[in-house]
Amino acid sequence: MWSPDRPRSRLAARPWRRPTAALALALALVLLAACAVEPLYGSRAGKARGGGAAAIEIAPVRDRVGHIVRNYLIDSLTPRGQPAQPDYRLTLSVEQSKRALLIQHDDRVTRYNLTLRATFSLRDRDGREVYRDRARATGSFNVVESGFATATAEQDAAEEAARVLSEDILTLILLHLRQ
Repeated sequence: MWSPDRPRSRLAARPWRRPTAALALALALVLLAACAVEPLYGSRAGKARGGGAAAIEIAPVRDRVGHIVRNYLIDSLTPRGQPAQPDYRLTLSVEQSKRALLIQHDDRVTRYNLTLRATFSLRDRDGREVYRDRARATGSFNVVESGFATATAEQDAAEEAARVLSEDILTLILLHLRQ
């Protein structure tokens, strides 16, 4: 309640602030409504074939770690299975290397970095290469007295690096397809 003895509140003293805030909110809502949202996995409006990322066939890979990367990509790109008539074919090759990270005074290695490097290319239906790139992921594992535990830790590090590598490849492909 306002009385002549009390000073007016700040908002009542500045009536121009309320319309400015309302105008700013309205402008923000208009700008937000103008944002274009496009599907990454499906088709874009106006595309002739428009299979998007779900229309990518992933070629088989030779080595074990490459197969793991391929499986992660299949799960991400085509969770309902390989497309019957793909728009693109993805081929990839994965190389694995291991480098000593922690070396003790008696020259024992107690930790390794495991690096996966992938080279991949995306070809259209006509066999033309439309995109080629490389990606890399690194994992690490400890060397312990038990050989079985060390081998298991190395395998887990390779699988985690393969998961990260597949996510990087997926991101690069999706960004390319958006263009």
